[in-house]
Amino acid sequence: MPMNRILNERVFVLLGLFLVGAGLYASTFQQTFTAGVAAQSPVFFPRIILTLWMGLALIALVQTMQRTEANAPVASWSRLGLLIVASVIYTNVIGREGFFIPSVIFAAISLPIFGVRNPLLVALYAIAVPGALVLFFNHMLSMPLPVSRFTHLF
Repeated sequence: MPMNRILNERVFVLLGLFLVGAGLYASTFQQTFTAGVAAQSPVFFPRIILTLWMGLALIALVQTMQRTEANAPVASWSRLGLLIVASVIYTNVIGREGFFIPSVIFAAISLPIFGVRNPLLVALYAIAVPGALVLFFNHMLSMPLPVSRFTHLF
């Protein structure tokens, strides 16, 4: 297997996505809840979503590594490093600082890395997507995501 199949930006991003999903999945086992039935646990659906996330990332990673055409080399090691550092910090902070605030910061960092340069779009997506997820899980499904120590609303 040629090295350019392994040492390229797409492989590193997909590997990062898989590892972030795995880290988040592993963190769900550190939380204890009194629900006797697994389906009533607040981590039941997030575990399903994270399992799908990891599976899709793994499938895409394998497909990328099996391609016969040459992949482009890593365009920017600093961008890739920043994304990895931001992902590691995000997965470690989300349990203590809640879902919303770290997600907004992570989105504001990662969207420009992936090429979204319009500041209005970055701000809109960085706030709207985590906000919609908090609204959906915390308030509509009554399945709380980790909350901030600053407020009980998000």
